[in-house]
Amino acid sequence: MIRDYIKQLRVYQWTKSGFIFLPAVFSDYMPLMARDPFGAQSLAIVLKLLSAFLAYSFLASAVYVINDFKDRELDRLDARKKHRPIASGRIGTAGAITAIIVLVSLSACLAFTLPFTFAAVLGLYLAQNIFYTYLGKRILLVDVFMIALGFVFRVIAGAAAIDVPPSPWLLSCTLFLSLFLGFFKRHYELQTAPPEKFIGGQYTEQVLRSFIGITASLSVMNYAIYTLEGKHAEHQLYWTIPLVVLGIFRYYTLMDMPQLEDGNPSDVLLSDPFLIAVIVAWVGLAAGLILA
Repeated sequence: MIRDYIKQLRVYQWTKSGFIFLPAVFSDYMPLMARDPFGAQSLAIVLKLLSAFLAYSFLASAVYVINDFKDRELDRLDARKKHRPIASGRIGTAGAITAIIVLVSLSACLAFTLPFTFAAVLGLYLAQNIFYTYLGKRILLVDVFMIALGFVFRVIAGAAAIDVPPSPWLLSCTLFLSLFLGFFKRHYELQTAPPEKFIGGQYTEQVLRSFIGITASLSVMNYAIYTLEGKHAEHQLYWTIPLVVLGIFRYYTLMDMPQLEDGNPSDVLLSDPFLIAVIVAWVGLAAGLILA
C-alpha cells in the first residue's frame, strides 16, 4: 500500500522543482553562500529554498493525484496507464481524497513560512493545474503552454522565496526550454499511442518536430544572449554555452527512446547518465565562473 502511494505521488518528478534553485544560483546571494556557507544568512537562504522546494513538490504530487483521479476511467482503457494505483483500484476514492488533503495541507504549512509572494505563486500554480486538468490539456497548443507555465512559476517561486526579483532572462530561458520539453513529451506520446484529438485540431509528427526545433533554437539563442548581455556577463558565462547545446542535442538523440514512461522530461533526466553528467557539469561551471 505504501509503495502504491509513493508511486502515485510520483516523487521522481520532484526533480522539476529543481527550477526553484535557479534564481539563487544567479543571484547576489551566491557569492555570500560560497564565502560563508554555514553563516546565519546562508543557512537561512538554504532553509527557505528547501521549504520552497518541498512546498512545490507536495503540491505537484497533489496535482498528480487530482489528475489521475479525474481521469481514472479513461486510464483504465489505456494499456500503459491502467496499472496506475488509482486507475487499477489499488488506491480508492477515500485514499485519493485523503492524499490530496494531506499534500495540500503540508504545502500550505510550508508556504506560510515564506514570503506572501511565494504563497501567491503557489496558489496560481494550483489554479493553473486545475484548469489544465479539466480543460487546458484538451486544447491544442494551450496544453503545452500550460506545462511550460508550470516551470516558469517554479522559477518565480524560487525568486519569491529568497526575496529577489526574477530575472527576465531566466524566465524567458525557462519558458523556451520548458516548451521544448513539452513538445518533446507530446512527440513521444504520438509515437506510442494513436493521435489524440484536441480542441482545435491534433498534433502531427512533422509539426511537433518543427516546434521542438524552433523552441530548442530559441532556448540556445536566449541563453547565449544572456551570457553575453545579462547580469553575469562579466563572469564569462559564455563558456557554458557548449554544455547547454550538448544537453539539448542529447535530448534529440533520446527522442525516440522506447523505454521512457509517459515520455516525461523527468524520466529522460533520470534514465540517462550522459544527460545527468552534462547538467552537473553546467551547474558546476556556471557556479565556478560566477564565484571566480
